[in-house]
Amino acid sequence: MPFGLKNIGATYQRAMQKIFDDLLQKNVECYVDDLVVKSKTRSGHINDLRVTFERVRRYQLKMNPLKCAFGVSSRKFLGFIVRRRGIEIE
Repeated sequence: MPFGLKNIGATYQRAMQKIFDDLLQKNVECYVDDLVVKSKTRSGHINDLRVTFERVRRYQLKMNPLKCAFGVSSRKFLGFIVRRRGIEIE
C-alpha cells in the first residue's frame, strides 16, 4: 500500500456501494473490485447489463476486458460456484 492509502480497500468498497446502491442485492453483487450482474432471464440480463454499464460510464469506472465474462450460466466467484440453482461451495 502506498503511504497515506492504508484504508483504500474499505474506501473503495464504500464507493462501490454508493454507486450501485439501488442495484445491489437485486441484480448486482459487488465485493471490492468484483462485480456480478445476475438476472433470471436472458432478456432481463440484457437490460440489467445496460443499466449497470450506464452507471459504470456515469462514474467513469474502468473495466479490464480480459477479466470480463458475459452470458455465463455458472461461474466461480470469490471461491464459490454461482449457478442457476444457487451458490455452492467449491
